[in-house]
Amino acid sequence: MIYLLFRFDPNYRHMQNRLAKIFVIITIAIISIPFVFTILKIKVTPVNKQEKEISLNFKRNFPLKSDLFKIYSLGKTTVFDAEPIPYSVVDVKNGWKFLGNKFSNALAESKGLLVFNKSEILQIKQNILERKKWLEQRNIKFYIAVAPSKHTIYGDMIPIRKSAKKTKFEQIDSLCKSIGVKFIDLGADFPRKDSLRLYDKTDSHWNHFGGFFAYKTTMNVISNDYKNVNFNRYTLDDMNIEVYRRPLADLNRMLFQVQNEEFIDVQPKKPYTFVAQEKKLTPPSDYRFGYAFYEERYKSEVNDLKILALRDSFFGAFSNLIADNFGTSVFVWRHTFNKELIESEKPDIVLYEVVERNIDIFLSRNFVHAHN
Repeated sequence: MIYLLFRFDPNYRHMQNRLAKIFVIITIAIISIPFVFTILKIKVTPVNKQEKEISLNFKRNFPLKSDLFKIYSLGKTTVFDAEPIPYSVVDVKNGWKFLGNKFSNALAESKGLLVFNKSEILQIKQNILERKKWLEQRNIKFYIAVAPSKHTIYGDMIPIRKSAKKTKFEQIDSLCKSIGVKFIDLGADFPRKDSLRLYDKTDSHWNHFGGFFAYKTTMNVISNDYKNVNFNRYTLDDMNIEVYRRPLADLNRMLFQVQNEEFIDVQPKKPYTFVAQEKKLTPPSDYRFGYAFYEERYKSEVNDLKILALRDSFFGAFSNLIADNFGTSVFVWRHTFNKELIESEKPDIVLYEVVERNIDIFLSRNFVHAHN
């Protein structure tokens, strides 16, 4: 009876409603704490490495992340006709995607909107000349090779006018020519026709067509300095071209999309002459790609030259073709100019390959000083 009196008492119902509201508010506050921390960029410092790894894993893979983003992306694209994350990925609506400015200001730099200032050019000049001098003292030829970003080759798809200023890519090219350093524009021999696609539509990298022409340009420059040396020179007629569909790749992953695209593979009709060798190097403690990717080592009977390439992911599309042209090839996925490594390997050639969007590496002290 007492319960029934309370149950139908207006004051009781008011108190019950009040408690329910308080409960809802507290619940919302609790589940909102991570979002508030994220917005305010408040970081909780882990007390040990394991907690740090768990924290990073949760940040990257928190529950429902993919589903929530798909809802957000659908709303942005269908309702507002806007890019879901334009700072990371630019979707030009014809099947092509490009990196945004989140990654080394790739978009702005390709349009010449961000360039090296005079003091930066002087620093880069000093850095490159120091390396050139050091290598010349050891009778080692030095080549700088830059892979053009996708924006540079297909930038007309992006409705942003290019500045009249030289891009960073063009500034480095001009600088190297003025100081007598061999500069290889890896896109110099790209065919200028739309029917031959050189980059993946949904990935930031070039395909094996792009890699083949990068190989061709590289060997044109190097062989000119070794006119009496035999090389395995390939033309497109020497290659088998296979096209198949597979999921691609880094730009789609940023948008949580799975999309098959035509992948173009270019391989020689005859077997390569090189043989893979046992790895000898230990990756640095801060190396993030894993032991298998740090070093590649090959032997061939084609000649007695040894090449050491300090490279990035773009090199993978033509690394086998380069390996087939040198007696010994050592490819290290690392841009640190490691003097101890070079003196240990004693190469005839150091090829320093970097993609355009990472061209600021020439400003880095890592380019100047050796680190293990």
